[in-house]
Amino acid sequence: MVRWGKLCRPPNSAAPAAGTLPSLRSASIPRLLQWHRFLIGLVVSGLVAAAMVPAQAATVISTLHVFLAVGQSNMSGRGLPIGGTADAVDPRIFQYGANNRTFRPATVPLDMHDTPSGISPATTMVREYLKTQPADVGVLIIPAAHGDTSFTSTAGTLTWSVGAASAPDYDLPALAVKQTMSGIAAAKAAGYAVDLKGILWHQGESNSATSTASYSAKLDQLIAFFRSRLSAPTLPFVVGRMTPESIAGIPGRANVDKSHYQTPDRVAYTGFAPSMACALNVGDTTHFSRAGIEYLGRTFLAAYRQAVANTQASPVATPALSVPNCAGRAIAMDPTRFLDTRIWPGRVAAGKSVTFRVAGVRGVPKSVSAVVVNLTVTSATSSGAITAYAAGTAKPGISNLNYVAGRTVSHLATVPLGTDGRLTLTNTSSGSVHLIADVSAYFHAGTPSAPGVFSAVRPTRLLDTGSSSGAVAGGRTVSFAAGGTTGIPANASAVVLKITASGTKSLGYLTAYATGSPMPSTSNLNYSAGQTVSNVVVVPVGTDGKVTVANTSSGSAQVIADVTGYFLPGIPTQVGALRALSPTRFLDTRVTSGPVAAGGSVTIHVRGVKGIPTTVAAVVVNLTVTESKSIGYLTAFASGSSTPNASNLSYQRGQAVANLAVVPVGPDGNVKITNTSSGSVQIIADVAGYFRG
Repeated sequence: MVRWGKLCRPPNSAAPAAGTLPSLRSASIPRLLQWHRFLIGLVVSGLVAAAMVPAQAATVISTLHVFLAVGQSNMSGRGLPIGGTADAVDPRIFQYGANNRTFRPATVPLDMHDTPSGISPATTMVREYLKTQPADVGVLIIPAAHGDTSFTSTAGTLTWSVGAASAPDYDLPALAVKQTMSGIAAAKAAGYAVDLKGILWHQGESNSATSTASYSAKLDQLIAFFRSRLSAPTLPFVVGRMTPESIAGIPGRANVDKSHYQTPDRVAYTGFAPSMACALNVGDTTHFSRAGIEYLGRTFLAAYRQAVANTQASPVATPALSVPNCAGRAIAMDPTRFLDTRIWPGRVAAGKSVTFRVAGVRGVPKSVSAVVVNLTVTSATSSGAITAYAAGTAKPGISNLNYVAGRTVSHLATVPLGTDGRLTLTNTSSGSVHLIADVSAYFHAGTPSAPGVFSAVRPTRLLDTGSSSGAVAGGRTVSFAAGGTTGIPANASAVVLKITASGTKSLGYLTAYATGSPMPSTSNLNYSAGQTVSNVVVVPVGTDGKVTVANTSSGSAQVIADVTGYFLPGIPTQVGALRALSPTRFLDTRVTSGPVAAGGSVTIHVRGVKGIPTTVAAVVVNLTVTESKSIGYLTAFASGSSTPNASNLSYQRGQAVANLAVVPVGPDGNVKITNTSSGSVQIIADVAGYFRG
């Protein structure tokens, strides 16, 4: 790591006359940046003095840590933003672009040599990195990757081979060094102290015809070149792994992969960043999706720390080279709207259906077997029910969502897709409705075999106390077989159930849990007297294959349980596998922050706490609203993302209602919940499981 320059303060020349600003024609870019920082400081100071913003907002970035992002297309940026929207600019991250050689805020996509289409792992990595740095530290990214480039000596070809380019314009190592030095100079001229921190490398797909020994020699020469030309002999260099699918499926890439993971064993101050299987862009075998890129960005940070500590070359664990079995693995996404009949195609009449495509659009791969979808009914003219099922198959005799006239109701469902990748919703009401469908996760198709992966089943009723044991009395429980029935293995680790309460005699709630385990102190389904209400639960299966439902009310209730899928037995070790947990309370604003105001948000930290590992990708969380002051809905999503145009839980004024959600975890390990209502609301969040990242 090399530190250049002394801390430069904002301009110390005489202030301009009142009402004037420096001329845009005469001022240089660095001087404008100085004035920008200076004026922001004045504005913030004034606001602090007036008690309009908290004092900590006055922190001004004084130092920039520099990371060089080099390699080919995955580093350049191919992680497609789900939904197609660009990320918000982070005020602590800057770039000195490859095409526009100016010092300026970083954008998504970064200004690489080619035309990237999405996020780069460098962006995610530095966002994570900054969470561990003082508030006055920012990051300068030098985006110097170029798609479809390799180590070569072919004339007229861009090359990463040191000294092998046939012309200066093709010499990628020299161009990257020149860009880095120019970027550092521009940052210093803008008034920042600069500290060169490391190099992030992701490349190899174009060298599949290269032997391990040959590739290693070229890579090691490149590392030495960067360190020599940048006068940084111990500069950390991090190597990112290619997509497991491309390594396994394209001859020769295993040779390059072997060189990559052996790099920390050959060269000091280097690290190896593992990648995520089953996370590719739609129809692609080489480029990571948004989920894969963000996972890689987090492992780049871990590998960077490894590189800093790798003072003497030391080995790392060898990743498996087998073909990834993606079947049944879950990939969570911020809720994304796939259907809104208010926009298209209009109201769904009584007894009619609407079918829409999910697989192959909006970031969802074509090879998907099932999706997690939040269904919402609004503007209903009568009471009724909605059934969701795979397009092209017979409609099940079980509903997913029950509703009454005039109310907006939402309900989570796990639904198989038809062979054409489409989903059908049927309205069994005697009146018309508007339907909304927001997808928050999908499961890869195929025959599941790994522990904790998902397998969908045709919706089947496992319990109906109205036709069996009779209503469950207040304070009593009912147990029923789940494992070993209707195609579910006897040793399934967990099942996905729709639990319904009807004929309720008083206010209360139901709690579902593995038979033989202590009853959790959390709820799955809240109800009022005389109400029929349902919710989806992911619940572990007891050692005897049974699930228990407890009625905590002082009055009796009829209980119905319909199964829609299960998770394979065993301890989950693969990305996208589920570990079901006894529901654990992570948030209750009634005892912490108080009601969440209209338009307000609350954030909960889930990574590495209360039984959830640091490798978590998403959580299964039961959201409950109570003491609501007006009609509204909640949206839960990964912290750091913009608020999606989608909902997880709809509610009425004064209503206590719950709905299950699958929510991706942000790079900071947090989940964010936003109250879109015009009134305040109390929010409760109980985590019932997690998907491994």
